[in-house]
Amino acid sequence: MVNRSLEEIERQIKALQAEAEELKLAEGVEQLRLIVKRYGVGLHHFKIALGTSRKRKQVAKKLPPAFRNPNNDAETWTGRGRKPRWLVAALSEGKTVEQCRIGQCASPDVMEIH
Repeated sequence: MVNRSLEEIERQIKALQAEAEELKLAEGVEQLRLIVKRYGVGLHHFKIALGTSRKRKQVAKKLPPAFRNPNNDAETWTGRGRKPRWLVAALSEGKTVEQCRIGQCASPDVMEIH
């Protein structure tokens, strides 16, 4: 029997484990190569399967304002999302949404302010 130190045996074990991992990886790569060849699978398919394909975000188009606060021309609303406070207040005063539509709105000088 050969006298070997524990450290030498541990080094050999680590080297053999690393070699085994390389062989497993090579075997897996070969299996993937065969799958790609047989089924015509591409990189895009792998990205989808792994959930790593980037989905393009649709950039929301900036819409022009459709409504304007009759009391403050700087406050506008596109008609999407929650109603702004100024519109809620105008509705509670008895005005309609259409009265605040741009082009329908009376100027602040002419509007009656309560």
